[in-house]
Amino acid sequence: MKPPVDIAVVGAGAAGLAAAVSAARAGAETLLLDRRAAVGGTGGFSGLTTLCGLYDDAGDYLNDGFAREFAELLAERRSPGWLESSQEPQHAGLETGAPLRMGRVWVLQYRPEKFRELAAKLIATTPTLRAQWSTPVVDAVLEGNRIVQLSGINVGAVIDCSGTAEVARAIGAECLATDETTQASAIIFPLCNVTRELKTAAEVAQVLLPLARAGFPPLNLQPGLEPSRLTAKFTGSAEQVGPLLEFLRSSVHGFEHCTTPITEFVPARRAGRMIVGQQVLTGADVLTGRKFPDAVARCAWPIEQWGADGVARFQYLPAGTHYEIPARSLRVAKIENLFMAGKTISADVDAIASARVMGCCLATGAAAGNLAAAYVGSARTR
Repeated sequence: MKPPVDIAVVGAGAAGLAAAVSAARAGAETLLLDRRAAVGGTGGFSGLTTLCGLYDDAGDYLNDGFAREFAELLAERRSPGWLESSQEPQHAGLETGAPLRMGRVWVLQYRPEKFRELAAKLIATTPTLRAQWSTPVVDAVLEGNRIVQLSGINVGAVIDCSGTAEVARAIGAECLATDETTQASAIIFPLCNVTRELKTAAEVAQVLLPLARAGFPPLNLQPGLEPSRLTAKFTGSAEQVGPLLEFLRSSVHGFEHCTTPITEFVPARRAGRMIVGQQVLTGADVLTGRKFPDAVARCAWPIEQWGADGVARFQYLPAGTHYEIPARSLRVAKIENLFMAGKTISADVDAIASARVMGCCLATGAAAGNLAAAYVGSARTR
């Protein structure tokens, strides 16, 4: 039998990292498990370079605590000439890495390798926290309404941050799910050595139009920290990535030498399965900026749904508004020691289209870690 732990956290992306570090800092013996060989999840391995959901519509932090701590450690310092060269509206706090405005929202640009390095350092330097890699959820043992064992490990509580509700699957807990009409899959990868400027929607359209005429599925391009590097979100198949790159190199000015360091292209759905909790957060809660007496996190990201056609459909909150996420949406309805964070929180398909973004995942992860640690602490005194 493996050594027992107070809390097992499943999934080592943004939510799982935040949950594990927060639970351990609260004094719980914590084990972080992931089917990958290293920490990072979507933030570290998907090719994304923008961290969304940290800010309100004025560019100010919505959540303090671990979410803000991680973002400030992750942020890149700007070069002295950045202010003069940038065409984007500026924001206070530039010396520690300012948010970037993209349309009506603010994001933090980052480097995936720094995300992975920072996450690994936090795990290594947090007492009472250890990690176990290449470890999928095999089974779970229930006694009454409690999980007492997970993959052969005796546990006091479990936090499901897997994004696909792996723990909930193992015990048969009730879930909701997105599909290709609400959170369609995309292949995300960095595109390097691009010499063409793409600062406006019209400039981006001049690149995408030839692709559409050539019959390629929709492609979305976003700027990165480096001028010659973009993030590509492709709605086609893995087999189409090679021909797509060849077409860009041969037919689109400024992409003659474009490459990607990615060698394995795997479609990833933006959200998957949500565990039904004591409170189901709804799209109406999001759009009306609903507040809750047991709120543990805030978010102002729009409802962002992606169809199989590669088109994003946004529903924005009213100006100056944010909504809250209650603790009850992080607690499973019928299992007293199972918590969830990130993409698995108790939310309908509209609400998760907002709450799934990484800034919010960091906030709900930290909240779930604290809730689980408080549960374990109270259980010891019973």
